[in-house]
Amino acid sequence: MPSVAPLRLHAPSRRDAVVVDLPVVLAPMAGVTNAAYRQLCREQGAGLYVCEMITSRGLVVGDHKTHAMLQFDPGETTRSVQLYGVDPDVMADAARILIRDFSVDHIDLNFGCPVPKVTRKGGGECCLTSVTGCAPSSVRRCGRQTSRACP
Repeated sequence: MPSVAPLRLHAPSRRDAVVVDLPVVLAPMAGVTNAAYRQLCREQGAGLYVCEMITSRGLVVGDHKTHAMLQFDPGETTRSVQLYGVDPDVMADAARILIRDFSVDHIDLNFGCPVPKVTRKGGGECCLTSVTGCAPSSVRRCGRQTSRACP
């Protein structure tokens, strides 16, 4: 069986990286990828398992439901969260909170979710069009602001 190179995840502004020995990533699934499910995935050998998608605004304003979704099993050595939103400054604030308060190692920015609950507010896939969402220039700004927020 051929050897598989580890997956290296890092921001361009950082020299260090999150290294996943087994380059298999479990995508976040709303209502599914909670701490118990991620523990099962870890026990079965998954490389990286992402917490369900979190709204940046809910995290920043201290929404109880949003914070409750950010539960991690002690065995999760790499904490990964998918974040969505439309405001670059709010997304950057949310990234700071994830790192400072939840010791998150990896943040995946979502700009592709087609679910109406997300797109209705201009998030997810709506961010990729200037007609319905925040436009590609704002997506770049979200990425830059969030990356800069990470130490």
